[in-house]
Amino acid sequence: MKMTAYRQDALRCALHLQAGPCKAAVVAKAVGVSRAAVQMRDDHYGWFERVARGIYQLTPKGQAALLEHAEMAQVLTKAQT
Repeated sequence: MKMTAYRQDALRCALHLQAGPCKAAVVAKAVGVSRAAVQMRDDHYGWFERVARGIYQLTPKGQAALLEHAEMAQVLTKAQT
């Protein structure tokens, strides 16, 4: 399955946000995506929603993306550990 690095990074952020809203800086550090805050702010895929300054959560579209890209999410999760 091919996926751009940008989408993979967005998916990494989405995986972290499954647990609930989180500060962008915490997401960036946890998943190793230095541009996580920019990516979630720009929200090109409609996966992220700002709930407070610097704090993001998944949208229903983001939750659906985790299901849609479950195979890649599994690969990314294994690569991170």
